[in-house]
Amino acid sequence: MSAKRWVESILLQFPMRIALGGVFIFAAFTKISNIQAFAFAIKGFKILDPDKHGHLIISAAYTMPWVEMIAGVLLVLGLWTRAATVTIGLMLVFFIAALLHVIFDPTIDADCSCFGDIQFKCDAAVGWCQVIRDVIMLIPVGYLLWRGGGILALDTLRERNCTPKDAIQDAKPGSPVAEDSFRG
Repeated sequence: MSAKRWVESILLQFPMRIALGGVFIFAAFTKISNIQAFAFAIKGFKILDPDKHGHLIISAAYTMPWVEMIAGVLLVLGLWTRAATVTIGLMLVFFIAALLHVIFDPTIDADCSCFGDIQFKCDAAVGWCQVIRDVIMLIPVGYLLWRGGGILALDTLRERNCTPKDAIQDAKPGSPVAEDSFRG
């Protein structure tokens, strides 16, 4: 494997996977620990009418944190990296749309429950800070979709159907461990 691939994997792909996956694991953990508060936060966004669609709000409160947790863990491990990244990217796009809904509707006064009761870089009240934070998180999503999880991802072992020792050895041209043509 080329030195360029190692440098890219160590300096870009691995830190991006750990940071983005870690943020989603942390966010999921804070929501799972207080599902009721998260359900009230979803209700506060007024995307769904709680009288007609209360069951959907409750389902989302129980489901969304686990999807965040599973996608975050898979991303950290580098297992099904692109699928986990797509899941996280779609969630971010949905979160941005929900935040913009609250920002542009003056009748809604909602608090962001992105990280439960913990305010990470932004105030509790929904505002442009949360939108900017989510847009910034889309940058590593795009990069990981484009380049994959890197050499240090479990995907590398799975794709090559080899042992960890085989995956890190220097590959000879034409061998099954040789650099993938689609990853550069």
